[in-house]
Amino acid sequence: MGRSSGGSGRKVFRRVSKRKDIEKQWRKGTARWQYAGEGETEGDTLDRKLGAPRQGQLVNEEREREALVVQTGGPDILLQDGSEFKKARPRRSTTTENEDATLVAIGDIVRYEDMGEDEGVITHVFERDSFLLRTSIRDAEYAQVLVANVDQVIVTVAATDELLRPGLIDRYLVAAAMGGLEAHICINKIDLPDEEDREFVEDIATMYRDLDYIVVLTSCITGEGLDELRELLHEKLSVLSGHSGVGKTSILNLLIPELDEKTAELSDQSQRGMHTTTRSTLYELPEGGFIADTPGIREFGLFQFDADDLHSYFPEFVHFSGGCRFPSCTHTHEPDCAVKDAVEREEIHPLRYRNYLQILESEDDT
Repeated sequence: MGRSSGGSGRKVFRRVSKRKDIEKQWRKGTARWQYAGEGETEGDTLDRKLGAPRQGQLVNEEREREALVVQTGGPDILLQDGSEFKKARPRRSTTTENEDATLVAIGDIVRYEDMGEDEGVITHVFERDSFLLRTSIRDAEYAQVLVANVDQVIVTVAATDELLRPGLIDRYLVAAAMGGLEAHICINKIDLPDEEDREFVEDIATMYRDLDYIVVLTSCITGEGLDELRELLHEKLSVLSGHSGVGKTSILNLLIPELDEKTAELSDQSQRGMHTTTRSTLYELPEGGFIADTPGIREFGLFQFDADDLHSYFPEFVHFSGGCRFPSCTHTHEPDCAVKDAVEREEIHPLRYRNYLQILESEDDT
């Protein structure tokens, strides 16, 4: 995995230097301290009864190994070290290079100590090269990391009135750009709409294709678009993410014919059953590459974005914004705004502009 553990064989004291408010993440329970920090999903509750949080840990670097986090979302985290799997948990003194965010996420590279019998203790989490995150549903000052260190996110929606939500798509596109990820769009269940509704779906797809996003229309019933999706995923580290009910699990079952077998293997390793809607899991694709399956989300808040920079994540806005009278134009109320003029001329799609305003308003509400 390309990161040095620096194994000198001697015990060193590694200070918890980048976990702000670590004391606040722990609450005094009945006789003991318990973790009250962020879980991996909406339904994931943590109640790790441990001693009072320390400010550092004594580690034996010779015993530390590196591993990839391939499953999260339950009381145990599953690590892959070469061909071996290890159940693991972080310590309250686990160090991290990722400030104010989920401590361990799927796709993370970590150091751990092998405790024998396929178990380990996570001692350190390396800095993430890329990430997809949202504002925690419990704490607006905290980032929930959905996945780390992947190449691209496939924003997955469905061709139904309830689940084809361009506003959600645009939030994902902004979050992906902020996290250093490429973003593409998959509109699944394309077999469901009638001819009139299919035309609407095609219009939405055209809106994003005109902005140079790749849009794939798929159906797990007819097989439409699945070969195009496989080509998009080939030899990449990808993540499928989207609203609950859009068919991510059905897509995975077709992309990975032996998915049930792989799921059973991981469940055996963790000694717990895996439910696809509550755990995040990283799978190897038959044609090469890896894909992360993440739980469906109900809401997606952008984490601490700068409202003044939001327009820079809308490429069509950037094209026109140089013509605005004011360099700091927010494209909302200012006179002589070239972006608003482009919206009036429909050179910027009105739906995209509306989504931009809604994101700004959501920031004002936080």
